[in-house]
Amino acid sequence: MPTGSGSGSGSAAVERCARAVADWEPRVQAWTQLDLAGAAQAAARSDAAAPGPLTGVTLGVKDMFDTEDLPTEYGCRLFAGHRPRADAATVALLRAAGAVVLGKTVTAELACLHPGPTRNPHRLTHTPGGSSMGSAAAVATGMADVALGTQTAGSVIRPASYCGVWGFKPSWGAAPVAGLKLVAPSLDTVGWFARDPALLDVVRRVLGGGPQVAPGVPPSGFALVRTPEWDLASADSRGAVEALAVVLRERGVPVDEETGIARTAGEVGVLAGVVAAHKTVQAVETVRSLAWEHRQPAGLSDELRAVLDEAATIGPAAYEAALGRRARALAELPALFRGADVLIAPAATGEAPAGLGGTGDPLFARCWTLLGLPTVTVPGAIGATGLPIGVQLVGRPGADAQLLAVARWLAPNPVPTVAARP
Repeated sequence: MPTGSGSGSGSAAVERCARAVADWEPRVQAWTQLDLAGAAQAAARSDAAAPGPLTGVTLGVKDMFDTEDLPTEYGCRLFAGHRPRADAATVALLRAAGAVVLGKTVTAELACLHPGPTRNPHRLTHTPGGSSMGSAAAVATGMADVALGTQTAGSVIRPASYCGVWGFKPSWGAAPVAGLKLVAPSLDTVGWFARDPALLDVVRRVLGGGPQVAPGVPPSGFALVRTPEWDLASADSRGAVEALAVVLRERGVPVDEETGIARTAGEVGVLAGVVAAHKTVQAVETVRSLAWEHRQPAGLSDELRAVLDEAATIGPAAYEAALGRRARALAELPALFRGADVLIAPAATGEAPAGLGGTGDPLFARCWTLLGLPTVTVPGAIGATGLPIGVQLVGRPGADAQLLAVARWLAPNPVPTVAARP
């Protein structure tokens, strides 16, 4: 599998992914636009040029990013047939590094609630998660090597967990958002999926710069964080987190299980109230960002229209209070991490829920998104019914390279694609 070494063949990669598309796409429906012929031409040009760090790597682009050669519809009928003039900055940078765009992946409507048609490749009757649903499913099935997503609450971490792939949300602001349709500007973060943690890091360096951190040195310590919402995770999701702590201890790495917990009845934990603050910030910024769309109610789903109507009732005092809660939590982060480099927490409440009418609960990503911290979903655990469950690693502010080095040290081998059609 490609790792972004710059030595692969783009043409061979497109052919490989085209076979996976023929096999999986009729069932999974991960793409809203596919241009395999155009991808083959782009791959031939890439192969003839000097190799870049992503030569031989195929790319899916969530349909929230502008693309000059493909429609960008944001999963919303109000934008049917919309054709931007230019690529989003993220797309342009990845193309310049040698990646070949195969098409646009399905997003929930305006990266909010109403899901697209994509199905979970591990069980077609279950959601792949949202809102970056198409990107996670495309990577899981081998239809793309890397796929771009976005995260406002849990839209990278959760679908990566549900689909059994690596998903990385960098620190807020680490990847450019020019040409991305923003929903909540102080939360929205570019993220991406891959089956190989090394490839996650190549993309990080292309998009944000910075040196590679060698993965061979283990971190000095982890902290298992039982957030205030811990009991809302399923037993198998909590078990996956605790099992990882056992593995780390067996490798000789200390794991603190008390960091960040309120230990007495009168003590307020670092993360107390942070999830509620995230919900308020997301709601207020979404109704502001989608002000034009809110005035076109016939073009929106009932779900999104109701969310925007409710968000419009939130006053400025509640928003300011939520921002204040974020500021206090950020000031208290040293107490949360203490001697740990990386926090361990659930990536999702459990396995992917049955049904295609929703995308699951982003609960366990909300606090880290509000705080702008880098996070990565580590795949590998299996839930009670046989579906994937990921574990979330959380890094210190700005420690994106170090977090991905830890991910590579923890699980250096690529995740295979889904082996057989359901």
